[in-house]
Amino acid sequence: MYIGIDCGTQGTKAVLWDEGHVLNTAYTPHKLAQDSTGKREQAPQDWLDAMYNSIKLAFKGFENGKRSVKGIGISGQQHGLVLLDKNDQIICDALLWCDTRPENELKEFERFHNTEINERLGIQVPVAFTIAKLLWVKRINPSAFSRIHKIMLPHDYLNYCLTGRYAIESGDASGTGWFNTHTKSIDHELLSYLDLPTSYQTPEVVSSEAVFGTLMPNICARLGLSPSVIVSSGGGDNMMAAIGTGNVDQGMLTVSLGTSGTAFAHTHNQVDSRRFPDLNAFCSSTNGYLPLVSTMNVTTANNQILNLMGKGISDFDTLLDSAPIGSQDLLSLPFYNGARLPNVPSAKGALLNISASNLTQQNLVRSTVEGVTYNLARGIDVLKQSGVEFNRACVIGGGANSRVWRQMISDVTNLELITPLSTEAAAIGGALQAYWAKENDGSNKIDISTVCEKFVEFDESKTIRPNQNNHIQYKALSTQYNRLVDNYIDTNFPS
Repeated sequence: MYIGIDCGTQGTKAVLWDEGHVLNTAYTPHKLAQDSTGKREQAPQDWLDAMYNSIKLAFKGFENGKRSVKGIGISGQQHGLVLLDKNDQIICDALLWCDTRPENELKEFERFHNTEINERLGIQVPVAFTIAKLLWVKRINPSAFSRIHKIMLPHDYLNYCLTGRYAIESGDASGTGWFNTHTKSIDHELLSYLDLPTSYQTPEVVSSEAVFGTLMPNICARLGLSPSVIVSSGGGDNMMAAIGTGNVDQGMLTVSLGTSGTAFAHTHNQVDSRRFPDLNAFCSSTNGYLPLVSTMNVTTANNQILNLMGKGISDFDTLLDSAPIGSQDLLSLPFYNGARLPNVPSAKGALLNISASNLTQQNLVRSTVEGVTYNLARGIDVLKQSGVEFNRACVIGGGANSRVWRQMISDVTNLELITPLSTEAAAIGGALQAYWAKENDGSNKIDISTVCEKFVEFDESKTIRPNQNNHIQYKALSTQYNRLVDNYIDTNFPS
């Protein structure tokens, strides 16, 4: 048996996985500190407590199974900044990926050092990346900055708490802003520009398939697990979702519909992203690469509209399906928390073409979902333009539960959509990676593609194919929408 952990923005999930079978799942929500300035922070201790609690809940009714646990794999929200002092105490709350306050700090850093970070690292660096958060802490809280001894990402921190090992892996580390994706190593010269205190300790870099460590005695006692339980390297949520959907070889796209929306594919070689500022050319957590596009407002945008109308998620499909394609010309630009595609953190949303005849609940919902989908499809087009090839897409995340939305995505992108049997792709990815590491911990070696071919299954009953008549309509509408977005951004939020 293996335990998969997914530490997301909204909460932490634990999955008990036994060679292809999900035995149980559990979830513990997180608190989020946020305000109108773009602040998005969480206490790392809350993640740790949520992980322990979710594991405890997952084992209810499966207590005897603790004896058979072989490994744990952790997926974590990307880019979050976790700072520890020399006594391994948390210095301040973690700034999250969706914290947009450090926009100016990143721009000033690039101007002052006259360096194109993308040229050095092989990846575009937006405000979501960890380096922007670190620069913000340096300016706003110099006392905290001066105490830095260790810098971690969310999943690194959980790994550290379980094993006591301070190390990183290429997938999640490629989203920091100081990791060279070509050499898969830390850019020490770039880090030196940050003027980190002399107390800062550089982590080691570990390979994705290697055993990261084993549980410390106090953790074994707390969780009731054996000291022989291994912990795999883990990775960012997108990297682990790639494993959980079998996206570990070329030819497939994964689309995640969560707090943010992402679309990513596996490549054997790094993608040249210099001409594509909206493309994040990440490393994968399987020793390859994971070019990705991301949008900031996905299920959160839908939920805000539903909450505004006093509706719930159970009303979503009915409202969405009750409005026509194009929402009777009502247009929603759902940039409620800034924008990452296009990369404009200060962007605000807009509702356009309102009339007495089209201002209905149904059109409000559909125009919001269409806006979210057009933005995501724009990113998918960027992946294609960069040379990434795929012929179908696997849809995951909370939004994937909507049949109507899945059909819309298929119609807009003209892609066949498949859905995995298990909806907890990132947590399953953690369990699969732990299995991979355990199987490789010896003379026998196994490839991750072999693991995924054996254990990742899809629900054929949920396969959706594009309606060509709808696609023709959406092609014209999305082209019009993208022109409108570009004009709106250029006019209201000039760079």
